[in-house]
Amino acid sequence: MISTNNRKTITALAKKSLKANRARNFTIICAIVLTTLLITAVFTLALSINQSMQRAQMQTTGSDYHGSFKYLNPAELEKLKNHPSIKSYGVFLKVGDISTSLFKNNRVEVLRIDENFAKHGFINFIAGGLPSQENEIVLNTWVLDLLGAKYELGQTVKLDIDTGEKVISQDFKLSGYYEADQNLAMSGLAFVSEAFTQKNISHTDPDISEATGSYVNTAGLGVMFNNSYNIEKKVQKILTDTDLDVPYGVNPAYTSVSLSENLMNIVPYGIVILITMLSGYLLIYNIFFISVVRDVKFYGLLKTIGTTPRQLKKIISIQARSLYLFALPFGLGLGYLLGLLLLPMATSISSISTDNVYSVSPWIFIGAAAFSYITVWIAASKPGRMASRTSPVEAVKFAGVSNGGKRKAKKTKHGAKLHNMAFSNLFRSKKKLILMLSSLSLSIILFSTIFTVISSLDVNKYLGAFISGDFVVQNEVLVSITGPRDGDPYKLSEEFANNLSKIDGVESVDKVYHRYVPYPVDDAIRAILEPLAAAVDPHPYLLSTLDKGGMIYIHLYGLDPGWYDLVDKDIIEGEFNRQKFASGKYAVIAEAMFIEEDSYRTYYHPGDTITFGKSGKSYEVMAVLKYDAVYAATTKSFSMLGYNAFLPALELQKELPKGTDPANIVSATLHVDPDKMDLIEQAAKALTDSTNELSLKSREDYKEELGGFIRIFQTVGYGLSLVIALIGVLNYINTVLTGVVSRRNEFAMLESIGMTKKQLKRMLILEGLYTVLLTVLITSTLGVFLTYNLSKSITENMAFMVFQMSWLPFILTVPVLLTIAYSVTLKAYKTLCQASIVERLRETE
Repeated sequence: MISTNNRKTITALAKKSLKANRARNFTIICAIVLTTLLITAVFTLALSINQSMQRAQMQTTGSDYHGSFKYLNPAELEKLKNHPSIKSYGVFLKVGDISTSLFKNNRVEVLRIDENFAKHGFINFIAGGLPSQENEIVLNTWVLDLLGAKYELGQTVKLDIDTGEKVISQDFKLSGYYEADQNLAMSGLAFVSEAFTQKNISHTDPDISEATGSYVNTAGLGVMFNNSYNIEKKVQKILTDTDLDVPYGVNPAYTSVSLSENLMNIVPYGIVILITMLSGYLLIYNIFFISVVRDVKFYGLLKTIGTTPRQLKKIISIQARSLYLFALPFGLGLGYLLGLLLLPMATSISSISTDNVYSVSPWIFIGAAAFSYITVWIAASKPGRMASRTSPVEAVKFAGVSNGGKRKAKKTKHGAKLHNMAFSNLFRSKKKLILMLSSLSLSIILFSTIFTVISSLDVNKYLGAFISGDFVVQNEVLVSITGPRDGDPYKLSEEFANNLSKIDGVESVDKVYHRYVPYPVDDAIRAILEPLAAAVDPHPYLLSTLDKGGMIYIHLYGLDPGWYDLVDKDIIEGEFNRQKFASGKYAVIAEAMFIEEDSYRTYYHPGDTITFGKSGKSYEVMAVLKYDAVYAATTKSFSMLGYNAFLPALELQKELPKGTDPANIVSATLHVDPDKMDLIEQAAKALTDSTNELSLKSREDYKEELGGFIRIFQTVGYGLSLVIALIGVLNYINTVLTGVVSRRNEFAMLESIGMTKKQLKRMLILEGLYTVLLTVLITSTLGVFLTYNLSKSITENMAFMVFQMSWLPFILTVPVLLTIAYSVTLKAYKTLCQASIVERLRETE
């Protein structure tokens, strides 16, 4: 067969076909825009949230360097920074710590840094810059606040700097200052000049200071590579190449390090993308399928004049690509804007303070464009194959309905009934029906699942995890899910709690005391841990814990009587008796948290005897609780292989051997007169606002937080449901309208043998009604099954939720579907009636 270059002809045919199907094109463009919009928004959210969390982690770590080398002497520093794989680097030198009495509970480290380290260490000067003179220094705003100094360059501040060997007391001039979060990093920073270090610490041997643990005059090197993949391997290669053995660190903020450790973080985004692709596929495929069925005679005629199957597929492929390219910019642009709008809502769910970083990564648009194209390509490929396989003879005879084999004639004494005809018409093209029902059902199932999850949020369970009274004063130095922070852990004292109790209207104050105590590995603990250590590749921490003299660490809490009611809720073994517990002879313990994720077991059982720390007193185990029981009373942190234990408050108030620090007070919960809430809140705020270590929150504050979370969940969840529903409705509208158009001849024949317009209209309305009934049948059976299982699995893995199955979303969607079905049917009927019976009968079969 002679090959001919007819590519231009095929392209011209495809373009003319596009122009002849404007309504179809508009629907497909809407579907592609909606699909691309959702996928782009998901990519934007995912990458922006990731970068925001990275930024917060980098600020905690202290820089955005990929890796770092620590405690270096000059020779080691010179060797490392000249390695060819290092793209850029920054250097800092440890000088000492500020030992001025004002900073007793707020550590401030003194360093000498270069410009590169300042750039990568988030040192954004409000004014000034790095010091150059021996008496100049850079401080941050919260350090200046503690000193009572003004934000003014050149002013003098007197500081004591402990270099390990001596304390240097000196007046410094402020050469620059910058803003920093006191509670974000592990310590504050101050920067001195090279002239200062040459004068005061140049004689200090860095190897000796490293051995003694002061690390004065040792250098640190932050390094950047070409990319953030396999950072640890790159760092180790540098050490191998330079033949050095020095401590190093890998910045945990980078995705290449953290994402692989918890792939579950990307699962929600993946699910949304898959649902979006499936919904878009259903609509785009259905439109192309209907288009091919409607134009099958056209494709048959093309075959009769020599068009090959490959060329027919090409025609549909060109149309799909053209529509995709037209719709893509709109979908990408609108999706990116939507992602940016949703980012503040999404990050506000997190309890970790983060600055929103809006990602402009090209991978957002590349990924969204690729997934959208895959959806369009898959959706258009099968209709293209169907067009290419139709023979010319079949095409000319095609009437828009699949015979599906021999159909048995129906006999009736009373003639054809409209409701029977309408029901039969639905199943004449089963594939159309399945696609339409799938698209509609998917949106309803998604909506009902989100509705059920939101309905399962339990306000009381949420509040019970944070507060047991009307107000709570928390010791922020102890209560922090992001780790320990600087500050005086004894600011929440007995005296402070007494002042709270003296406020007019405060009925009682319930305190929680805390000790973090080591506990020797006894036979009961060893019996649980040794089998785990015998497994293949046991965790090093597990092995070190089992070593001779090994310890686990226990969070020991002392509860005032107001907390006793919360103990009952999380009991796994035993029973809680308030009177016996108050006697001081019993303890309630929680399950231990093991290294494996979601792995918890108890070392002891009711009736066992345990002894805590230096008290020397033994307690009988009264009950065993879930690992996170009485969460509102705890520091919100847990010890690996250790557990939480609860005693009456008086037991932790007892004096211990000389030299032992008293127990800390974690929180003071206020139970107040409801009529004096506002006055009490003002008085309590006046006490807590005077210190950074304490915070005051009310029950209403926590309710507002939950309300904010619900609003975010509703916005994102219902927004997703709405877009999927729009795709489903577009699918339904397109199917009905094109179905009526393709049956114009059939309806004309029915009218010619006696069917009235009223009967035709009624039959079409019944077809729409039956479609709704079939959708309801699917959603009320398979839909309920999927909603129940999906919602239950989600709520069981989320705190503050109690699963509650609701029929309301299934009921609410019925009138909406009926309205849509009736409106679309009327539109289709009006389109049909625009041409007379004669005109329709004359159309080519």
